This record gives sequence, structure tokens and C-alpha cells, in this order.
Amino acid sequence: MKFVTLSGHELLRLVIAIVASYLLALPVGWERKRHSHAYVGLRVFPLVAVGACVYVFIGQQLFNGEHEREQSQVLQGLMTGIGFIGAGAIIKHARDVRGVATAAAVWTTGAIGAAVAYGYYPVAITLSVVNLIILDVTWRLAHRASESEATSDRSGEA
Repeated sequence: MKFVTLSGHELLRLVIAIVASYLLALPVGWERKRHSHAYVGLRVFPLVAVGACVYVFIGQQLFNGEHEREQSQVLQGLMTGIGFIGAGAIIKHARDVRGVATAAAVWTTGAIGAAVAYGYYPVAITLSVVNLIILDVTWRLAHRASESEATSDRSGEA
């Protein structure tokens, strides 16, 4: 078995990428946890982002030069696997389906980690912010709609 070492520069790049992936995914996990999505939260989102980051980093190390095209296969497998993890967040009970937004957020959090590994920090930061906006704003709108429906149901009974 061959033991591969990283240069000081590559090791520093990896550590920075892991920390950045963690920090960019943490607010998304916090948002999900804050809105009582306890089954997926603070730990899962950063783990997905960090894992995606490391897998892409390894792919970069293994597949460079004439084998650079194989990196796309790493991304394909990674995003499929993360989709499978996200599917575990979906709960169906009778006609009620919950967790789809959380599953999608798990999937996009993987993209945050991949973007960081490729050095696309502006993409990763933007995706993290967009995730937060979508999740928070849509949660607020859904919450207001539920309150409005409950109020109209009560006023219709009188």
C-alpha cells in the first residue's frame, strides 16, 4: 500500500477548505434545528459539507493531468450519495409529507463543500446565504399561511 503525503501547501489548503465548509454549512443546520427539524440539524449539515469537500479534494489528488475527467465521476457519485442521505430526512405519514426542504438543503450543502474544495468560495458563500434565505423566508411564509388558515377556520365556525 502506498502512503501519500501532502505538501505543506496542500495540507493548509485542505484544512482551510474543511473549516470553510464547516462554517458555511453550520448556519444552514442551525436554521433547520431552530425551526424544530430535530432529526436533521446542527451535525448533519456540516458533516455533509465537510465530507463532500474531502471527497472532492481526494478526487483532485487522485485524478489530475490526463485523468482529470474522472473528477466528474467523483462529483456524480457524491451528489447521488448525498441525495440518498437527504432522502432519509423525508417523512411521509398518510397524505402529509415533511422534510423535503430539509432533504434539498442537505443536497445543496454538499454542493457548498464541493465548491469550497474546488476553490469556488464565492459560489459556496452565495449558496450558503441563498439556502438560509430560502429556508427562513419560506418557513415564515408557510407559518403565516397556517396562522391565517387557522384564523379563517375559526371565524367561519361562528
